[in-house]
Amino acid sequence: MGVSLDLRKAHLSRQHGDILAIYTWVNDERALVLMPAFRPGAPWYIVCESAAFRYDDAAYLARQCAKACEVLGMEPSRANWVRLASIIHEGLPDLIRMPSAPPAEYLRPAFGSMELRADGQVLAGEDIRVEREGATYG
Repeated sequence: MGVSLDLRKAHLSRQHGDILAIYTWVNDERALVLMPAFRPGAPWYIVCESAAFRYDDAAYLARQCAKACEVLGMEPSRANWVRLASIIHEGLPDLIRMPSAPPAEYLRPAFGSMELRADGQVLAGEDIRVEREGATYG
């Protein structure tokens, strides 16, 4: 199964020392992506929204932080585990509050506009725009 991830469409990003926390969408699911800030090409650790509730359990969080240290190429010390646990645990509310999908992309600014009128008064108006759908491969 492939993974769809575009960091250019990230909702939010924060730098925690040598770790970047990027809030984005992975396969149309909200996700927190942890990546080394100063080692391009290094592996990433991803926390998907569907598994976010598990990180509230201290034992699960500790196991996953040890795994995250391994994936990110960090020394598996207690200090690094605690640092990653803090980044993940403090980032979960932002992960849950972010929009469920990235904002739509459009081909060009607008083709025109439409207005809803009643008795000559404008009740509502909206630009006519075409969304960029991109390519889909089966």
